[in-house]
Parts: sequence; C-alpha cells; structure tokens
Amino acid sequence: MKFPFINRFKSEREKTTVSLIKNRFGVAPRNVALYNQAFCHKSAARNFHNNRHLSNERLEFLGDAVIDAVVAEYLYVTHTKADEGELTKMKSRIVNRANLNAIAVAIGVDQHIETDMQAASSTKSIAGNTLEAIIGAIYLDRGYKRAKSSTLSVLMNHADLGSVTETESDYKSRLYEEAHRLNARVFFDTKPVDSKKGTHMFTAQALWNGEVVGQGKGSSKKRAEQQAAQVAFENINE
Repeated sequence: MKFPFINRFKSEREKTTVSLIKNRFGVAPRNVALYNQAFCHKSAARNFHNNRHLSNERLEFLGDAVIDAVVAEYLYVTHTKADEGELTKMKSRIVNRANLNAIAVAIGVDQHIETDMQAASSTKSIAGNTLEAIIGAIYLDRGYKRAKSSTLSVLMNHADLGSVTETESDYKSRLYEEAHRLNARVFFDTKPVDSKKGTHMFTAQALWNGEVVGQGKGSSKKRAEQQAAQVAFENINE
C-alpha cells in the first residue's frame, strides 16, 4: 500500500520519533512520515504547517478502532465464562480516556507531541489521543498483527490487565474481604425467576448485617450475585 508524502519534521526530531517507537512499541518504522503525523496535534498542523491534513486526528480514529478490537479479542479469549455485559465493563476500564492518558504519559508520548497549545495540562489531555494515533500508524505501516502485539505489550506493561479485569469480575470476594475487615456479616439471597420467554433468570440480594445493600440479576446465580456484590461494594465504600 502506498501513502501520500507527508512533510517530515527536522532530522533530530525524526530520529527521536523512530527511537521512541522502537523502544516503547517494539516496532521499527518503515514509513516514518506516518509516525511524524501521529505526533502532530491539529493545532500544530494548522498553525505551524498551515495544513490541517497533517493532523493526527484520522490516525487517532483508526487507532481507537484497532485498540478496541485488540482488547475485545484479548478479553474474549482470556475470560471464557464472562458474558457480554462483563466483557463490556472490563473493556471500558482498560480503554477509558484517563487510563490511556496515564499510559501515554508513563511511556513519554506526551513529551514528544507537536502542539501549539501552551498549558502543560492541555498536553496531558491529548496524550491518550496521540497514543491511539501511534497505534493507527503502526497498523498502516506494519499491519494488524504487529499493531496487536504492540498494543498488548503496552497495556500489559502499564495497565496491569490482570488486576483491571479481576477487579471487575470478582466483586463478591472483595465484598467478603471488606466484611471481614469491618467485622460485618454478608449473606446473598438468590432466587430463580422464570422469564416470559421461558428462559431462567436469577435475582440476588446482597445483605450487609441483614440490610439489603445491593441487588443483581443474571442468567446464572454467579452472575446475579456478582452484580449484586458490585452494587453492594460500591454502596458500602460510599
């Protein structure tokens, strides 16, 4: 696939770009111009280059889709017993804006963004967008397989995927631990409910010292109780 020529940055900046992509993402760039563009915020494209098409917004759009696909596949393969709702919640915890911003800052992406914005806080707020643009550039330059491995490597090293997903899926254990810490009693009242479609559903109530502090519903007792436990845990910690 051929790409239109994109004006490159100064040689020293280009050298730094290549170094960062190699060291942080494990990729040797072929089309360096794509990565230059990934670091170019729309304010720089407009005010420095007088060419809005040099903005990283399109690469950001592409990278966002790639990250979503990679994380969705990872969760699907590693959490075989989780239902759609649980998978969606886990994915949202991993790819949320605050998390991506933090990862981008941790690996130094924020220090390399070309922008006309003066405030440091503004630079931090666009770091996650730039991270997505970089993944989009890797996808175009080296293909999906390499973009996938780079995405998982960055997330594994900086997002603690195991902790993020376990925290989301095992609120019941956390609630019991909290009850033990506070010397409280926890009990789950779970009942089957026949739906109008003939399928079985379960409702669950989480009781804390005899008081209902969380309710849940699911296609199994476990899912209903996990949902009730999550609501209860959040209510207790408020």
